[in-house]
Amino acid sequence: MNRAKRCFLLSAIGAFFALSVLADSTGTVSMVGKNVDTSDSYTVGITLVIADKTWSKAEPGDRSHFFTTKRGIYVEIAPNVVVLRNADNTKRVGELDAIIPSQAKKGDKGQGKSDESGIAFTWEVQ
Repeated sequence: MNRAKRCFLLSAIGAFFALSVLADSTGTVSMVGKNVDTSDSYTVGITLVIADKTWSKAEPGDRSHFFTTKRGIYVEIAPNVVVLRNADNTKRVGELDAIIPSQAKKGDKGQGKSDESGIAFTWEVQ
């Protein structure tokens, strides 16, 4: 096999393995957040959709303990910093630190904050 073919093959294999560990096969990143105040047992589910840079939240019992906004867009404002905004991009809703959505994988952990409730939380990619 000539060098060009070998480089192409190795690049294709590398890309395949890189994609297999990034996000999930649906192009989403799902995480569960828990209040840093451990006396608060409520949790929040946050899903980031990589293709259109949207997010949504789910809270057990249809609560709005962490966020009153149910979905919106997200903006990567710096390496490892994602800002959650409302759907029409007029209001900041919260922040996720230590995450690059396109590179997130199960087990990744970080911190976040809801601007709506003032709750600081830890999150983990599921």
